[in-house]
Amino acid sequence: FTPFPYEILQLNGDWKDYLPVKEYQSGKLESYACVSFTILNCAEIIIKRKYGIETNWSERFLATISGTKEGGNSPRTVCDYLRKQGVVPQEIWPFDDSIDTFDKFYAEIPADIKEIAKEFNEEWDFGYDMVPNYEEEISMALKTSPLLISVSAWFENEKGRYYRPQGITDNHATTMIAERPGEYRQVFDSYEPVIKDVEWDAVPMQIVRFH
Repeated sequence: FTPFPYEILQLNGDWKDYLPVKEYQSGKLESYACVSFTILNCAEIIIKRKYGIETNWSERFLATISGTKEGGNSPRTVCDYLRKQGVVPQEIWPFDDSIDTFDKFYAEIPADIKEIAKEFNEEWDFGYDMVPNYEEEISMALKTSPLLISVSAWFENEKGRYYRPQGITDNHATTMIAERPGEYRQVFDSYEPVIKDVEWDAVPMQIVRFH
């Protein structure tokens, strides 16, 4: 997979003016679909920033088509399924109050819905690129897109920021939308509170940028 060029879209690395609709990966059930929520958040933000178009894609569709199970999925796997299989708008395969069990969330997708999903890749050239987990690399990548970053969910300190306790590994994907270098990275999350500040020294173990 060839990395794509660094196109500066947000020189200050702040994407808060382009946030999508708040959506949650849990409700009556836990979907374990944080990777799908994060990737589609990033795609929706970039589309809004570059083209001024509001979109809302189905996380439930992407999580299902990419084989997400209890314990989640990998960013590479979900990105590759999005590139190959596409995704449908939220209203076509929704995650609403009627989806109240894990089996309903991951129900088999009908063939005609899968056909509609292919329209995504007829319209959009979606790509992704892994980012090295060095501070300067993360800051540079954030100027080109919101980022998928991994975090330890969720440990809050006395300052109201989230951190990684010693000996704990990252277990959750979320959308990085801004930073204050040396202090914190700000994320748009699929759990409340949706805006969280993550301590600067909790350097993400995985980072992905998009176009």
